Amino acid sequence: MFTHEVRLSAHSRQALHVLVDEIDSAPPSEETLYASMPTLITRLPAELAEKIVAFRESRTHDALLVRGLPLGAMASMPTPPDAYTASRAAQGFSAVGIAVLGILGTPFAYRGQQNGRLVNNISPMSTTANMSDVGTGSHRPFDLHSEDAFMLNPPSFLQLSCVRNPLRVPTTISGLCSGDLDSETLGELRKPAYLVRTNPGQTGWDEKRLRPGPVVWGHHDRPLLRYNSARTEPTMPTAGAAAALDVLRKVLTRNAEDACLAPGDLLAINNYRLCHARRSFPARFNGSDRWLLRTVAYRDPYAIEDGAHYGGYPVLS
Repeated sequence: MFTHEVRLSAHSRQALHVLVDEIDSAPPSEETLYASMPTLITRLPAELAEKIVAFRESRTHDALLVRGLPLGAMASMPTPPDAYTASRAAQGFSAVGIAVLGILGTPFAYRGQQNGRLVNNISPMSTTANMSDVGTGSHRPFDLHSEDAFMLNPPSFLQLSCVRNPLRVPTTISGLCSGDLDSETLGELRKPAYLVRTNPGQTGWDEKRLRPGPVVWGHHDRPLLRYNSARTEPTMPTAGAAAALDVLRKVLTRNAEDACLAPGDLLAINNYRLCHARRSFPARFNGSDRWLLRTVAYRDPYAIEDGAHYGGYPVLS
């Protein structure tokens, strides 16, 4: 319903193998990777670039799943035991992901998320295994949420690239379709009267600076979302607001679909249209666990320019 899946031709995959192997031979820093992004984009196979632009402009699909990109050197690298202290050198597979993201918008990092990495590791850590709603958790689920929904201007696009996923833990996505919500529910959710609080992984953010906004906005046939199932609350609790949030939760649960990422798969998500989730899974912490790379981009970087600084690449503070 929401996802368009593509597999590239053998010719395109071979061109990507050459590019990934070249970058793997001398992995750049994240700063160098960002500076070289325009050149990297021109080196993507035309078939892949066309798919990304078509997705960016699409009004029929809100997620794009590209199957079978080459992992290169990352295929033999162990899943990092600590997402924060892992190497920040950009391997070929992650560089291709940044180039793809650069077609969708301007990639950004967050000072308060994994020490300002441009490419975040979504890999289980033993210290956060029993925490819910964190990317480095495993034994508890991460419920449906828009990425960084606590911001009034969340990222436009989220990208998840899979290095490994031995237990085939799905990434669940969901969103709204035309007619899912009646006019009364839509009216409640459009009010700029909802706070979305931060997840445990965003403890560096000052919640006193959070501002209320709508949960749903945009055209009624193509509604946009800013939502976190566990942390969205009305500033003035009323029966109408509570009922509207309950209806929204039920609709998103009903509309949920799974995308099972395999090694080399890249999933791009329109973060204004879809939310996503992850189920719990039994991590082993032995280097063989699920490992995704997470990056975000803004279609209009000027929307948050006053909160960003540019130290090699844009970092939101």
